[in-house]
Amino acid sequence: SNADTMPSPSPSVSVSPSASPMATATTSPAASTEPTAEAGVNTVEDAARVSDQVAEEVEKLSELDMAEAVVAGNIAIVGIQYDTQYQGGLTDRLIDMVDKRVQTIDKTITAVHVTDDATVLEKIKALREQLEKKEITFEQLQTQVLDIGSKIAGGSDASVNQPQSTTGA
Repeated sequence: SNADTMPSPSPSVSVSPSASPMATATTSPAASTEPTAEAGVNTVEDAARVSDQVAEEVEKLSELDMAEAVVAGNIAIVGIQYDTQYQGGLTDRLIDMVDKRVQTIDKTITAVHVTDDATVLEKIKALREQLEKKEITFEQLQTQVLDIGSKIAGGSDASVNQPQSTTGA
C-alpha cells in the first residue's frame, strides 16, 4: 500500500544522501527489521575491520583462491577469484556459501552481493585500499558500496535510491 507514503509531501521524507547527517545503513527500510542506527557497520573503522574479517572468512572456501570484501551499513560486496581446480563458476550454491560465511562474521549484514567479474573485483580492491588508508568518509564509502552492489545485482536495483556514479565507467 502506498497510502502511508503518498499523502504528505513533507521535506523530511527525502532520500537524498546528503540531506541526512546520520549515516543510515540502507535506503530501503524494508530490507531490515533491525534499527539501522545501532545495527550494521556505521564507521570507517568498523567497515575496515569487518571487511577484513569477511574477506578472510570467505577465502576459507575451498572453491576460492582469493576474496575481497567491503562492508558498509548492512551491505557487503564480495569479489572472488576461483581456485584453479574449481570449474563451477558463480552458482547459486556458491553465492549461498559466501552469504553464510558473511553471516558468521556479522549477522546484521542483510544484503550480500557476490561477483566474479574481474573489473568489479578491481573496483572492490580499490575501495578497500581507500578504506584501509582512511582516504574515504563513511558517506562516500556507503555510496560506493550501494553503487557497486547495484551493478552486481543487475544494474538497476529499485530499492537503491542513490545516484549512480559515472566515474570509471
